[in-house]
Amino acid sequence: MTKPDIEKVIAENRKATEHFLATARNVAKAKWEQPVAEGKWSPAQIVDHIAVTTEVALKAINGDPSMGSIPKFLRFIPRKLGFDPTIKKGRFPEKQRGPAIFAPSKDHPAYETSATKLERAMVALETHVRNLMAHNQHSFEHTFFGHVSIADYIRFGTLHTEHHERQLPKG
Repeated sequence: MTKPDIEKVIAENRKATEHFLATARNVAKAKWEQPVAEGKWSPAQIVDHIAVTTEVALKAINGDPSMGSIPKFLRFIPRKLGFDPTIKKGRFPEKQRGPAIFAPSKDHPAYETSATKLERAMVALETHVRNLMAHNQHSFEHTFFGHVSIADYIRFGTLHTEHHERQLPKG
């Protein structure tokens, strides 16, 4: 992947995040702490979740084992059943539960708190990805998906953000 290509992927992720935050900012205050549906998260928790997943993405790229793992010989299974189809379809599955490490706060953080947390995580992720690309590293070993390209992993995050934006109430 060339530098302009990764810059395009980063820009698409940044645009999706900015759009997500704009939608979240417009959620009515009365709905901010209310679950979007029975048994679902509140808009406050959805925004926190996107911040958490961005932090975890950076950890994953760094090879941080804190998110857990599965044996290397099994990693092709979640990659072929979850990761690859998501990238190919260009849309995150509607009904999919993630590991507990991605869970948002049980509280309902204020918009500003989660937006700041997400922005810091985005800057750290973008900086790290650019650094890896400058050192000609284009892929990494994910502890669940196995060997994946960094660009595809950033695209996966973009699709995840867009997925959760669709869950936010309008107005």
